[in-house]
Amino acid sequence: MSIRFTKTVPVMRAMMMRRLMLGGLAVAASALVALAPASRAEEPAEAKPAATADKPAAGKPTRTKKAAPAAPAQNPAAAGEPGLLPFTPAEVTASPPGAIDITSDETMEWHNDQLAAVARGHVIVTRGEDTLHCDTLVVYYRKAQDGSTEMYRMAADGQVVLTSPSQQAFGDHGVYDVDQDVTVLTGDHLHLVTRSDTVYARDTLEYWKQQQLLVARGNAIAINDKGDRIRADVLVGIMEENAAKQLEMTRMDAKGNVLIVTPKDIARGSEGTYNVKTRIAVLTGDVKLTQGQNQVNGHRAEVNNATGVSRMLPDETVKGGRVHSVLIPKKSDQPAAPTGPNPAGAKTPGGGAQP
Repeated sequence: MSIRFTKTVPVMRAMMMRRLMLGGLAVAASALVALAPASRAEEPAEAKPAATADKPAAGKPTRTKKAAPAAPAQNPAAAGEPGLLPFTPAEVTASPPGAIDITSDETMEWHNDQLAAVARGHVIVTRGEDTLHCDTLVVYYRKAQDGSTEMYRMAADGQVVLTSPSQQAFGDHGVYDVDQDVTVLTGDHLHLVTRSDTVYARDTLEYWKQQQLLVARGNAIAINDKGDRIRADVLVGIMEENAAKQLEMTRMDAKGNVLIVTPKDIARGSEGTYNVKTRIAVLTGDVKLTQGQNQVNGHRAEVNNATGVSRMLPDETVKGGRVHSVLIPKKSDQPAAPTGPNPAGAKTPGGGAQP
């Protein structure tokens, strides 16, 4: 059984929305839209596929609507058992502290059999200073041990934008895993923008809230406001609170095909660490430092973006390890020696005049 309310009954929809928030949406709101990083960077977040849904109704130039709205994907937690409405029958007159507020241009639906709630049409989700924008939002529930229902997953689809006081993240799809407290964005043109940094990724952007880590996977690139660039297969941004209680990037760890480009040098290595405050990057593992046609090979290199000085260091784990340099001398500006027969009177190497 599914219950659907349209925008032609705003009073009823508002009442049902308040009930929905009381019943469980506030359970895991704490990490819905905050975007920070994770120490479990090596383990990608397990995110179930987001439920597909229709675009909002016509009337806005950039949005179209399909003929028949699709129901949300089957909720694994509700398989083989009847669903329960995720709200109580008591009237709610005010949102409790920490609750999530959801509004949409079109409908709010409750699919009892799937234990899911669906909001369609330019959905806006707010909690405190954090905001989520998307075309469709699906909230999944499961039965708790006490017989009540609890939210365990939220899936956003279409033009997803996550905004907090210190950053914004953009993607096509987003999944929030309540148990792991992890948000994963996928789609084209994935990127995160902070006051001083922009991070791009091809595969996923992950925010691990408890560990305050941002993980960019797949040809990840980070650029700061000073023009420093670092690229790698995986970038992990370590974030900390500043004096204003706002998250900011303090360190960037890189793994796999690391590349750092400065105005003078190009540094390559297997792994690397970039200190945001000192602007010093340290690369390890088969490091190559290139400047023009000159190249220095070693195990460990230090690239100081603030001073423009780069240093290659030997492998500390190898006794007698050395740094190997390949330098191309500048061509001589002196004119080339004459070629062909010797001029008349010129002496040959053996002495005497040329016959």
